[in-house]
This record gives sequence, C-alpha cells and structure tokens, in this order.
Amino acid sequence: MIEPRSETLAIQGSRRHICIWGDPDAPTVLLIHGLLDHARNWDWVATALSNRFQVVAPDLRGHGDSDWTGPASYTLANHVMDLADIVTALGLSDVRLVGHSLGGQLALRLAACYPERIAALCVIEGIELPIVREQRKVAEAYPVRLRRWIEGQQQNRQRSARTYASLDEAELRMKEHNPGIDMETIAHLVRHGVIHRAEGGFSWKYDDACRQRAPEDAHGLDLDDILSAIRCPTLLAYGEGSWIPLPPAERLARIANHSLITFSDASHWLHHQRRAEFLAALTTFLQTFFERCSHA
Repeated sequence: MIEPRSETLAIQGSRRHICIWGDPDAPTVLLIHGLLDHARNWDWVATALSNRFQVVAPDLRGHGDSDWTGPASYTLANHVMDLADIVTALGLSDVRLVGHSLGGQLALRLAACYPERIAALCVIEGIELPIVREQRKVAEAYPVRLRRWIEGQQQNRQRSARTYASLDEAELRMKEHNPGIDMETIAHLVRHGVIHRAEGGFSWKYDDACRQRAPEDAHGLDLDDILSAIRCPTLLAYGEGSWIPLPPAERLARIANHSLITFSDASHWLHHQRRAEFLAALTTFLQTFFERCSHA
C-alpha cells in the first residue's frame, strides 16, 4: 500500500486531520469513513485509485487524529459542514464521493446540498439504518429522544476509556465484532485506530460520545428530500449478509441516476470482505463516468 501525505486543517475552531494520496492536479475522490472508524480504513481503496485520482480521506471530528469536539457537536449537520469546509479549504471541484455507513449518510447530504460541486457518488450501506426505519413507524416525541441522548452522554462520561494491554488484545476484540474481516486487515485498522496511553496500554482514538445519535438526527425525516436532490451518477453497494437493510425500491427510486450492486458472502464491511470485487466495481464506475465526461 502507498503511504498517504498527512495534513491538518483548522475547521470550525478545531483540527481536522486528512490523508492525501496521488497527484494534486488529478480529479479528486473524497473518501468518508464510518462511525468509530478512521481515514486509514481506506488505504487499500486509496492506493488502488491514486494512479488516476487525487484521493483525500479525512478523519471525522471525534475520530482518528482529528480533535474531539464535545458530545453536542457530533451531528450530521456539523459533519457535513466539516466536509464542505474541507472541500473549500482544499479548493476542490467536481469531487467524486465515496462513503461507508455514517460516511455514506454524510456523502448523500453533501451531494444533495452541493450538486454543483459533486460529480459522482458511491454509498456503501449508508442510506438508512434500522433504527431510523423503526422510529418512523412509531415516532417518539422530541423530549423523549432528547432525554435519552442526555442520559446516554451522562453515562458515557462516567465510564473510563477501555484499555487493552497490547495490540494483540485490541485486535482480538475487533475480530470478535468483525469475524468476516481477515487478521491482516484487522491489524492495520487497529494499528491506526488506537493510541498508546502514557500510563500503559492502548485505547481507541474515537470519542465514545460519538456513539449517541443526536436527537435531531434520530428520525431521518429529511431523507427523501435528500435523495431527491442528488443529481450526480450514484453507485449503491450492499452486502447480502449485512445487518443494514436494503432500502425499499420506492426510496431508491428517488435517486434519479443510480445503480445498485450487492455482494454475496459480505456484510457491512464489504469493501474489506470482498475487496477485489468492490474495487473493480468502484473503479469501473469512476472510470466510465470519467471517460464520459472527458468526451462530453
């Protein structure tokens, strides 16, 4: 794999760390990681694309080597504003977006808000989560959601960060939760996803407060408006064995120009579990679009 260049940007009064691969004069692909993840999750994808594109992968606020910004700040709106600020700070245009899970939700919103700046979009299991679908059936009053969020954050503050005695122990923990990912990949994700604590041991880099979905984001009532506003070619990728549900056909139909691909023997981390097949699909999608634009 190719090692990225590392940069830090001042965004909304705090630091956002970004990784960059490839030629800065080439078209840009922006890779957006998921919840409790980090930018180096994309190393394999970035390496594969860097011979043709400039590839940029930020650590979202509260993740990786970006600053923790406090429990109330981890909203979809703030994450999207961060991404818009990164695009502006780097002077990017005609951006190709790729987002996984939470990163997919953010990519959808960025593409909907800035159709003139986004040229293509790939979303890996990031349209809707089961919690959103269930909450839409029986809507909870905002005070109920707000109280649950407050109590969840209060409980987080009372807990100490989990510490692992060794990298091996952290790898085994991640493997327990992600049995479909090979150990070489697990080791890479752990190595870039933990900090070595001064008192000894290792803990995850992410802010545990990120786990609590902000009450304003809990229902996804704006989702249909978001999907209808997307104008760029869109590739949707899902794993057949995932816990993330495939959205209903009538919802997918709101994305005017989309294609859907599902991967057998894969779950939520399909870009690791079926890496070669995913990279082939993504490269074909981006290259086909790139060639079509070049000859327009």
